[in-house]
Amino acid sequence: MSSRSPQLTLYLLTLNCARLLQQPPLLSRSLAPTLPTTPPTLLLVSLQELAPLSLSFLGGTYITPYIASFAEGIVAATSSIYGLSYELLGFYNVGLTGVVAFLHPLAAEDVDGVQWAGVGLGVGGMGNKGAVALRLRAGGVEVTVVGAHWAPDEWQAERRDQDWKYLVQNLVFDDGRQIYPKDRNGCLFVMGDLNYRTSDTRPPTGCEFPTPQAGFEAWSERWELDQLGKRRRERKTLHHLQEAEVEFPPTYKFEMEHGGYSKRRWPSWTDRILFLPSPVVSVARYDSIQAYNGSDHKPVYAVVEIEVGGEGEGQHGKREWKAPWEVSEGWSRRRGLARQGEMVVGTLWMAGLPGVVFTVVLVILGIVWASKGL
Repeated sequence: MSSRSPQLTLYLLTLNCARLLQQPPLLSRSLAPTLPTTPPTLLLVSLQELAPLSLSFLGGTYITPYIASFAEGIVAATSSIYGLSYELLGFYNVGLTGVVAFLHPLAAEDVDGVQWAGVGLGVGGMGNKGAVALRLRAGGVEVTVVGAHWAPDEWQAERRDQDWKYLVQNLVFDDGRQIYPKDRNGCLFVMGDLNYRTSDTRPPTGCEFPTPQAGFEAWSERWELDQLGKRRRERKTLHHLQEAEVEFPPTYKFEMEHGGYSKRRWPSWTDRILFLPSPVVSVARYDSIQAYNGSDHKPVYAVVEIEVGGEGEGQHGKREWKAPWEVSEGWSRRRGLARQGEMVVGTLWMAGLPGVVFTVVLVILGIVWASKGL
């Protein structure tokens, strides 16, 4: 494998882990059939609810078992298909949201310029919801991947739009750049549990749904109610990004005990992968992994092919993507303050004091935040 290869293949995966330790054998068996024929240069994974809240807020070695078990499943899957053990390029998390990157063992010389960034989107800017970004150059192409987890509940579509706005303004790399690419053939992918639903209310008691095995056709009317599609068309979220055609059933919410949809939520396509259109980018496959039952979400994956060295002189060849909002002043200081809050909350939660003390900590954090004028 060399940077002179005319094509770069990426495997993108998003999974809400439901705060559970993922089992490597199940993960390997489920992922292996979805891997592309050509070994990808990079496997880039967005994880949400990757571990219990207290451990995720403390981070470091507290979440090592959760990442290690996931990595074991990835390595087993790639080894079974390619006879290669992919290497861990890096991992970064903000609270319960993280991005894990795996590298083809022969592609080390093709990848450089690795940068990470993160932002909390939860209460007080903490990471009960959040986003992580990875930027690197692979085969000479700048690739930016954002893993995100946005506000829950059917009626919070507007709040999810605000999560996107805050992300664009505050998810900033150390060099001061936002997530949108600077050069014309730079690539941007946003994936995760974006949490857009197919209704503004909860389903009524006794509501019946098609089975997951029914296929996309049985869900076509529900798909027309997808909040993300509607709000993208209204230019309220994920500006400039596109999505490959969705032909898989809703990915949330499942009852893990019997594998069917929960009657307490409208089945929805909460888990998505979007990309910035480019003449050098094509999505070869976009699907969910219905066989996986290690969470109340189904994983979603995309196989992406990027033309290396392409001039991109088509319709979008000379484009310069402009972020819909500028960088928010004080973003770094806000993140530092929120990180301190995460450490306090994580410690108290582990000590068995999540109730009143947790509330008091959030109130104090809000007062400090306001007093700083951030």
